Amino acid sequence: MRMIFVTRMFPMRARPSVWLLAAALAPAAGLGATAAGPAAGAAERFSRTSPSDVASTGRAKTAPREAAGAMPREVEIEALPDSLDRVAPAAPLGANERDDSSHASSRGGAAVRPRAGVARVAGFSAIEDTSVRPPDPILAVGPDHVVVAVNSAWAVYTKSGALVFQTTTFGWFAPQLSQLSNGALLPYDPQVVYDHFRDRWILLYAVGDTATQSWILLSVSSSSDPTAPWYSWALKGDANGTDPTANFSDFPALGFDDTALYVATNQFRYADKQFDYAKVRILKKDTLYAGASAPAWLDLWGLEDPANPGVRVYALRPVRTFGSPGVEYLVSNSPFATRNFVTLWSLTGAATPAPAISGVDVPLTATRAPIDANQKGGSPGVAGCPTPCRIDTGNGNIASAVYRNGSLWFAHGVADSGGVYSRARYARINVATRAAVEDEAFGADGCWYFYPAVAVDAGDALAMVFGSSCTDTYAGVGLTVRGIADGALEPSVVVKEGQDSYVSPIGTTANGPSPLVNRWGDFSGAASDPADPAKIWVVGEYAGPRNSWRTWVAETQASPGTCAPDDATLCLGSGRFRVAARWRKPDGSSGDGEAVPITGDTGYFWFFGAENIEVVVKVLDACATGGHRWVFLGGLTNLEVSLTVTDTLSSAVRTYTNPPGTPFSPVEDTVAFACP
Repeated sequence: MRMIFVTRMFPMRARPSVWLLAAALAPAAGLGATAAGPAAGAAERFSRTSPSDVASTGRAKTAPREAAGAMPREVEIEALPDSLDRVAPAAPLGANERDDSSHASSRGGAAVRPRAGVARVAGFSAIEDTSVRPPDPILAVGPDHVVVAVNSAWAVYTKSGALVFQTTTFGWFAPQLSQLSNGALLPYDPQVVYDHFRDRWILLYAVGDTATQSWILLSVSSSSDPTAPWYSWALKGDANGTDPTANFSDFPALGFDDTALYVATNQFRYADKQFDYAKVRILKKDTLYAGASAPAWLDLWGLEDPANPGVRVYALRPVRTFGSPGVEYLVSNSPFATRNFVTLWSLTGAATPAPAISGVDVPLTATRAPIDANQKGGSPGVAGCPTPCRIDTGNGNIASAVYRNGSLWFAHGVADSGGVYSRARYARINVATRAAVEDEAFGADGCWYFYPAVAVDAGDALAMVFGSSCTDTYAGVGLTVRGIADGALEPSVVVKEGQDSYVSPIGTTANGPSPLVNRWGDFSGAASDPADPAKIWVVGEYAGPRNSWRTWVAETQASPGTCAPDDATLCLGSGRFRVAARWRKPDGSSGDGEAVPITGDTGYFWFFGAENIEVVVKVLDACATGGHRWVFLGGLTNLEVSLTVTDTLSSAVRTYTNPPGTPFSPVEDTVAFACP
């Protein structure tokens, strides 16, 4: 949750010699310093708690009156003038716009429906209005459960939607909060992930008073079962390592890889609420997951934009990592009014006493901050929020990022090229080439899309959830996907329709009178399913009756099949068909072909060296013309080869064999697999 005081980015102040040394060692990083934790007092703020303990003591039921109502005000960071930016965009404003044709029916046209297998598979109602605004919904998925968190509560569900456990955040973190100088503080800005490397759940909140104290509340499950005991800590948010600072943590983001957890925060000064710097905290899994009373960490802070020295970056997003790239990637948006780039950060050595971080600006299509959203019936004003009291769509910070199979995907809200509506923008960066390979700003005239989140399945198919409202619809939850064979995002589906107008502005007068803001949750949530590599789960906020908010969870499948590509497997035909090849030499030795995709329908295998292409295969959808899916093969070998194509939906299998010592004969199988 960003609190609403408008502050300005300032040039980096002079730092002591430790900064100069760090800059000399890693000039591209802008790394101010490194310090080790834990902070003093962490041990006294540790607890071991299970959901059953909380339920039995009644802590889940109540929170003090002081904690009820609105979250702290947003702290927004004013964008810098474009004239200071040294990075040119990859394309001009509007060049990446992708119109969502599913909204054509609301403007007199025919609605375009997504292809089979894309639409929502299942859904259920999750946490409803707790009288705390906004909710900031987010979720994580494990082998058997879904965990949903909002600012004021979190809950555990089965995958069929049965509620297993729900508690207030105040009740869950009562052992930690009761030891703070003001125990009535309410945790905010939830983050939750499932660590598929170690089969643990991680839950995180920020808490503080923006004047004297700041904490990061962290819980880690003891197993893959979220109903088993958890370990919880209150970690100092106003310390770098063990050194006290005069700033507080805000807008936390949680990422992980196979080595560590990463918590990125914006740091604001207590004295004047001005932005100070971004910080990354590295938490080592071994001590954390063992339930140590004082887990170890390293803090990195003071990052500057690589191409614009003296300009501090903010709103860093560490990624959820799949695979073992040997690096934790982070991404941050441009700090300028027109955003021509994002910065790709690479953090290495997380398990060592001296981690290193470096960044590079990746040019993208130019974008600007999103436009606040109108809704069906308009947004009538109320006291403190004059007409139109539009839904706040944030300032376009990146709030969702994932790394998988050599790419980093992220999402955030942007304005359309006309500056009238807001769109949900996602981009995909090839981390090896440091270049964007996909970049779409998804939306429709007459509609506002906001707070998107993305997840990617094992086959590189993407799902993006977002909040949406239109001139003829209330604020609800939308979903789009892009399968590996798609050239762009699919037309969206409605996950959950809004039920009523939403005008419920909040705010405080901490720094004098200021307008109220019709806040919407700063997040939506999306996560891939560790038990099924083709499934993705999402959560979003929608407007309930009488200015209330509610959340909805849905399960989807971005590609129709369940193929997971790897070094020996091609996934063709929108990810539906799994293709593998085996070779055998005359001496009896054998092995798997190395798979290389070319398009969504075509790929090839090499056997003994990457330059030695042996077999090319295509799976073609000819259902409209021939009533079947076709398989075509061509080879440049006389080895014995067995190539297997599996339809992951029907389980039908076709095997094609080239006899030993025989030139590979072309294959044209026009009845390979029945439709649909």
